Amino acid sequence: LMATIGIGEVVGGRSIPPPPPPPPPPPLPPGPPPSQQSVGPMYTHPMVPPPPPPPPLPTNQNKKATKRSAAGESWEDISLTQWPENDFRLFVGNLAKDIKLPQLEQAFATKYPSFAMARICVNKHDGKSRGYGFVSLMDPKDCARAIREMDQSWLGSRPIKVKRSDWKDRQLDVVRKKQRMEKRRGNRGFGI
Repeated sequence: LMATIGIGEVVGGRSIPPPPPPPPPPPLPPGPPPSQQSVGPMYTHPMVPPPPPPPPLPTNQNKKATKRSAAGESWEDISLTQWPENDFRLFVGNLAKDIKLPQLEQAFATKYPSFAMARICVNKHDGKSRGYGFVSLMDPKDCARAIREMDQSWLGSRPIKVKRSDWKDRQLDVVRKKQRMEKRRGNRGFGI
């Protein structure tokens, strides 16, 4: 019969010595400390620091809420302070109810370098999408391209409608100016 012999057992009056310890690791070559080296044994160059974050977009944070008017009602809209100044804003309609903000942002940000931000309008009471949103671009050429290329393109399960937003037409001063112009036109009488 053969028996297995373990480390430290006595066999025939002799004990079996334990195996020798592993050799120590080789010394590191001179160079930058390990915290500045890139990961991996093959690369010993210092890590390149990440690029600085982009500057924040100019917004209307210092301005008051914008006075708006539509359907015979006037109100103050504080949400317009979140949008960049002098942007080219697009209306995006016919959004599927399951489209989320990251999907809308990705659809425009990957194609148009001047993309600034996007918003999907939601119902105040239940938080569900109302089926439309807005996209802000900083370059007029990107805006024109986006209208041409993205209108009637599929996003999710529906073809979306993309057109230039008429949000500036609802500012109270613009509405009053249009009303004055219409009043002047109506007073001309043309000799009647």
